[in-house]
Amino acid sequence: MAALHRVIALYLLLVGLAVGAYFVISPLHAGQAGWDDAHSIWEILNWFMAVTAVLLVLVTYTGTKYLAEDASSWDKFVANGRFHIALALLLGFFSNWFADQWGNGELGPVPFLWVVIDIAMPMLAVTMALKLWREPEMT
Repeated sequence: MAALHRVIALYLLLVGLAVGAYFVISPLHAGQAGWDDAHSIWEILNWFMAVTAVLLVLVTYTGTKYLAEDASSWDKFVANGRFHIALALLLGFFSNWFADQWGNGELGPVPFLWVVIDIAMPMLAVTMALKLWREPEMT
């Protein structure tokens, strides 16, 4: 199981770093090459982000279940907070992604939600990747 956790940690780390880095450089890229090129890269990253969103919910949920019985209130608060943030990211991501792919008019994506997702997902993915890598036997 530790090997699987390390593979998941590596995936979360790579996707988190890629999304975070591209979020920072995409305005420069869009200004140089046009919106279509920047948007097509986001369309590719969205597939990896979808898997990441699901993995984050699973990893953070199991993290809440594997707390020790004598865990402090703070540890429980942090674990539950991670889970709820991951769940909010999952719902927001899929809602915006589906609206971007198949929505039209009033059902289009919310641009500000993309900004929130593109900032929060790398932060949570990288921190959970580091936690899984350091403690592969636990979540």
